[in-house]
Amino acid sequence: MSEEKVSRRKFLGAVGGLAAAAVIGWGLAGYFATLPPKEVVKTVTKTVTQTVTKTVSATTTTTPATTTTFSTLTKHVDIEWGIWSWGVELCNDNARIFNENNPDITLHVTDLGGNYMTSLFSRYAAGDPPDIFYATPDIAYVVQYRKWAADIEDYFPESRKYLDDIYPGMREFFINPFTGKLHGLCYWAGPYVFAYNKRHLEEAGIGEPPKDYDEVAEQAKKIKEKGICEYPIGALWSWGFPALWYQIMIGMHEPKPGTRYLFDEDLNPIFDDKGTPFFEAVKWFLERVHVDKTISPGVREYDESGITTALGSGTVTFVPNFPDYDIAGANVPELKESGNITMCLNPGSGYAVYHPCNYSISTKCMEKGRDNQIAVWRVMQFLGGKTTNARPDFEHGEYFVCNRLIRQYGVTSAYRPVMEDPQNKEVLRKLKIDPDLLLAQYEKLTSVLWRDPVLTPWWADWFSSPSSEAGGRVKPKFEEFLTGARSYSDEEILKFLKEIAEDWKRAKKEAGM
Repeated sequence: MSEEKVSRRKFLGAVGGLAAAAVIGWGLAGYFATLPPKEVVKTVTKTVTQTVTKTVSATTTTTPATTTTFSTLTKHVDIEWGIWSWGVELCNDNARIFNENNPDITLHVTDLGGNYMTSLFSRYAAGDPPDIFYATPDIAYVVQYRKWAADIEDYFPESRKYLDDIYPGMREFFINPFTGKLHGLCYWAGPYVFAYNKRHLEEAGIGEPPKDYDEVAEQAKKIKEKGICEYPIGALWSWGFPALWYQIMIGMHEPKPGTRYLFDEDLNPIFDDKGTPFFEAVKWFLERVHVDKTISPGVREYDESGITTALGSGTVTFVPNFPDYDIAGANVPELKESGNITMCLNPGSGYAVYHPCNYSISTKCMEKGRDNQIAVWRVMQFLGGKTTNARPDFEHGEYFVCNRLIRQYGVTSAYRPVMEDPQNKEVLRKLKIDPDLLLAQYEKLTSVLWRDPVLTPWWADWFSSPSSEAGGRVKPKFEEFLTGARSYSDEEILKFLKEIAEDWKRAKKEAGM
């Protein structure tokens, strides 16, 4: 755990501008929890009334000009877009392009700062939420549960057609679990992948990556015995803690329709017994720590930048819950194993969970009337949908902003047309992310991390919030197995599971659910 971490500046500079995908590994995908809070500042982008198409076409694929019918406004509308502190310049530039092509709307960008969730909810508490904003799964649940966010399908039923372009395994996230309706469009999304060092496997005489988690254990032992790597299995701890367990559980037990791993339909714990998927996953992990010694007790120190550096420097061989875009960060030239880090389908079932973010629209915005509804829907389509010259065009347009994100920063998407675009696949290759391997995992995704059967108001405090590096109450209890505060045995694993099950039941009772 003592290797030097790659600096953020080096991440930015590698592989030209394209390797700025590594920035995401430090900020965007880490949900900005480690960035210091900053004052909320509204950046007003000047409206240009002249329609300019040159700026748009310069960074997009060529699309024939079309005449698209869209709803007009009876008055000028201001729309506020709340963002976190990543890609602020890009967001302002996107707003500029939108404003130049939509003179009846002014899109303002507000940077809510590093402490994004707190700032967003503070705005709600003050009765002045942004009109459109980013929503990670935990945020999406809260604003849906409290009816702070509107379902776009309620106002524009045609929005549901966007589901056809989303990979099947991701569609469920974009459906409000309380209403069954489309709540928003995609900002970004990508799988947690099983990443590995192919050079380590070759040096150990291993011809193929592991096909199941038993083989993961066997290959790790072989790599350790040959002195290639002392602790071959690593993990994204911090905000990746829940995904780690689901990756192992669904690898061992295929996520068939209706399969539940931790809770039943009434949100009662079903994991606190021997033989459950969670028991098996915990036992598998702790055997690697205490028996094979192929996982370091210090695995709990790995935040996103730490595990990316560890994989890229050869300190670990396997990472079961690696964010897809971080493969680029592990392959930057500054790291010893540059070019050797790749991925395979999650061992076992082949299915993986994913990390998504959508655009949500505040209910308060929709309550302002039809002009605001039309305006914010036009904005959402520009940011997360298909447009021509920054105006809605589902039939003939392109995912302009989504394409811009992947081409400039390697940010992946839930949309098949974006991920399978030849130009975008070439971008991934330049970032040393094999697009064919990545797209194979896209075809085998499950929403069970976010739908087991649904998130709850206390889920993040219990398990771990994707908006927090600190994690929930389960993580420190499990870490007692790593620090020696709790002995390793089946009885202790069962005791641990029963303790966290009781914790869940108390939280459920306190919430009145």
